[in-house]
Amino acid sequence: MEILLSLILGPLGKILGVLGAIGGFYLWGKYYKNKADKAEARADGYQAQMEIAQGREEVQHEVEKVVEETRQKVEAGDAAGLADSFNRLRDR
Repeated sequence: MEILLSLILGPLGKILGVLGAIGGFYLWGKYYKNKADKAEARADGYQAQMEIAQGREEVQHEVEKVVEETRQKVEAGDAAGLADSFNRLRDR
């Protein structure tokens, strides 16, 4: 028992205590770095979703614009304009 106490309270105990504290700080740092990395990845995902939604809105706006132009040409009876629009769409 005395040998065990002398190891724990002696120089070896101090060295083990310091190593344990260093290991604890290391693991604590890894935990919070991992937590920050996950939060950053989540934020990047939300940013990507927002950009995709904006892109969809832009495409929808362009489609609505083309549909409205086509509707106006049909109502005006502009066959040449419709043929030109069709050829431009086909060549894209």
